Amino acid sequence: MPSMRNYLFAILSLLISTASLSKPVQEINADILGTKSDSSASQVDPVKNYLPYIKSVFKKGIPKEQEAFLAILKQNLKQAKSQKEKAAEAEAHYYLAKFYIAGATGYSDALPEILKAFAIFEELNDNKGKSKCYMQLGLISYMTHYYEDAIKNFNLSLDLDELPTSRYLMAISYAEIDSFPQAKKHFNRALRSFKRTHKTSSIQECYMYLGKMYIQEGQMDSAYYYLSKTLKNYGAKLNSYHARPLAILSEYFLAEQNLDSAEYCALKSLELSLEQNEYISPLISTQSLSTVYYQKKDFEKAHNYLRAHNSLQNIDFQDGARQKITEMQTIFEFKKKIREDEIRHEEEIQKKNRLRNLILTVSVFVLVLAGGLWSRLNYVRRSKTELQKEKNISENLLLNILPAEIALELKTKGKADAQSFELASILFTDFKDFTEFSSKLNASDLVKEINHCFEAFDGIIEKYGIEKIKTIGDSYMAAGGLPIPTENSVKNTLLAAIELQEFIEKRKMKLQALGQAAFEMRVGIHTGPVVAGIVGLKKFQYDIWGDTVNTASRMESCGAVGKVNISEATFQLLKNDPNFKFEPRGEVAAKGKGKMTMYFAYKAL
Repeated sequence: MPSMRNYLFAILSLLISTASLSKPVQEINADILGTKSDSSASQVDPVKNYLPYIKSVFKKGIPKEQEAFLAILKQNLKQAKSQKEKAAEAEAHYYLAKFYIAGATGYSDALPEILKAFAIFEELNDNKGKSKCYMQLGLISYMTHYYEDAIKNFNLSLDLDELPTSRYLMAISYAEIDSFPQAKKHFNRALRSFKRTHKTSSIQECYMYLGKMYIQEGQMDSAYYYLSKTLKNYGAKLNSYHARPLAILSEYFLAEQNLDSAEYCALKSLELSLEQNEYISPLISTQSLSTVYYQKKDFEKAHNYLRAHNSLQNIDFQDGARQKITEMQTIFEFKKKIREDEIRHEEEIQKKNRLRNLILTVSVFVLVLAGGLWSRLNYVRRSKTELQKEKNISENLLLNILPAEIALELKTKGKADAQSFELASILFTDFKDFTEFSSKLNASDLVKEINHCFEAFDGIIEKYGIEKIKTIGDSYMAAGGLPIPTENSVKNTLLAAIELQEFIEKRKMKLQALGQAAFEMRVGIHTGPVVAGIVGLKKFQYDIWGDTVNTASRMESCGAVGKVNISEATFQLLKNDPNFKFEPRGEVAAKGKGKMTMYFAYKAL
């Protein structure tokens, strides 16, 4: 199939060719790059007949030199298998995976190679090899925006071997979820390792993403320091290595409201990144350009770059790649568990055989033989009872982790397919000022209070037939309308949310009467389409994805203490229900979403 990435790069080439490069301000070149300002940046003529050009790029696929390299990697794997060299076979699978991750083929091709390599490294008890595999799994999770899964995989990698690259990737993963103290800690450790081994390119990567992190934190002097340091170290003459730092620098100038400089850096980054056929820089640059042109009121360009950004953001999820990744990770873990069960079963059989041989050895003694047979019968009976008990415990644990329908599908088929739901209501809760509240209690009392609240939440969620998804720190996430859609799922989700707030309010009154601190909570709901399925490599977890989840989170963060904040979509589905009354809030600014219409929802008196 032709490469979607090449197609998008063709579109970006067209956008750049029709864009006028603004004259760069003196500070960009003179202060950061150490060169004179280019006052003759010329207007590139628009591409008049661009459709044949796009089609030609779209059909390119993997370049010939990469095809040759891929053939060598496959030949190495074939040779290792024929010579039964397990270590070489594992390395061959591993480097094939790295090739697929680095190229345009997609992560769904890389994952089977990683899992094959991991299985062989595990058989060889090669911790360093397993550490490298976990690092690549973490990289796939990071690139597909599963940042918490990425952090788990990088932790597993570092537990097996201290790889500086895993430490660096851990840092940028923490930065993506705004956990800046953790990100700084891992950046510092990675930098110390890279400096000891003189890994110049890795040091520059750390400086670059430290700059991006400081932009997110709003520490613009620190951001400027690290970005300028990165650009200077890459050299005064612009080349493809400048693409990523220039893209991040465009975010810096955008935050400083220097629109001309932001535009210049983003366009330059796009030009340079197209030489590398990489898409992270264009992902950043197109977002910056969309914002720049929107603020300059050039809405046509803003719209074009926004479409390009959205397309780039989704290129790794074409043809169900994310679903394939999830399925293969789940199958790998399930097969691993089956192998462990088989080993335990074989050990049990060997134990039984040893006992049988012992009984046969003393068979001449009739009374001892009779006693031994009687003991054996009792042992088998007890073993069956114990095995049944263990089986019941295992099944109950599985049902406690996964919805019953998903658990049954997993046991029957050995995997659980991801499912799309057109109408699901996503509920988020979050305790107000949790960090400040936690400082007033010791660790034991804090965990007790959170557990008390979440146990009550579980009961309320179960009462209304809603599916608990997970807890994240002091946040609680649930969804109505899945895994089995029901007619009243939206209504039941709102009733559950109101009852959650009622519980917290009663709990607050009780604790305050005793002179104790109490939680206050925000709740948000949004209704729309989602995808649900099992994720995770080490532990099964039923999770959901989609823009609906992000919007529901924004409903919670834009809400108010003691109230249930709902979106326009949820309101439209329930506005005629006599059980509720609604308080319009108008349009409220939501992070990453712009202005959104919201409502407070209450039970009707």
